[in-house]
Amino acid sequence: MTDVIAWPPFDLTGWELAEVYPQSRSVGLIEGRPRTSSAQRARRVATANITGIGKDLAGAGYVRMLNRMWAGKPNLVRVEACSTLWHLARGGFDLRNNVLEWTDDGTDLLWTAGGVDLLWGDGAYALQGEPATDGGWHSLTVSGLPPSRIVARPSELISVTDGDTKESAYVLTVARSDASGVATIRTDKPEAFTLTGLVSIGQRESIVFEAAGVPRSVQGVTGTFGYQWDFQEVFEDEYDDGWTEVDPWG
Repeated sequence: MTDVIAWPPFDLTGWELAEVYPQSRSVGLIEGRPRTSSAQRARRVATANITGIGKDLAGAGYVRMLNRMWAGKPNLVRVEACSTLWHLARGGFDLRNNVLEWTDDGTDLLWTAGGVDLLWGDGAYALQGEPATDGGWHSLTVSGLPPSRIVARPSELISVTDGDTKESAYVLTVARSDASGVATIRTDKPEAFTLTGLVSIGQRESIVFEAAGVPRSVQGVTGTFGYQWDFQEVFEDEYDDGWTEVDPWG
């Protein structure tokens, strides 16, 4: 099995997340018209700048230990990736939700109201969503939002779950809630949403990347220093022996 190492608790100083779509371009012999088609699967790419010092004065040490964990094997790392938005865009305003699971000695406990199963979330807002369309785009109408403010921005991840299944997409454009705390949020989802349930907006993306290499940085006697990591997404089916998740830092 190929180890996938958890991203160490680095302190970010810069971040970029994007997608690449490899293309094949050809020109017809008869009509001379160009044709463009997808050549390979799409992948997310990222660049992370980290400080070599950090709040625990440990940044450079984590770089070295991550390299030792790889020890010449594939440089695979799982990153809980921030969105492409400005890091202060949320301003401490959090609409993320995760479903809480209740158990009793390993047995699931179900909460119901009037015979309907209830979902419990760990977020500050109990957001409920249902499928909708907006201008022909597959959307979610979400209630329980704080009123009269921007609640979603393009490229943020939005998901809805009924407790068993989850559907996710990216927000397509800025969405604002009305005075009642309701907003219809347009997404890039190619098919219509089918679920009604607990909504989360702005959660991180869990991505396995391969690092292009292990950066090096020379620290001076004074001043700060840093490292730049360049990543490309990889997929488990590209590794014959599969993956093993390893977290040495927790």
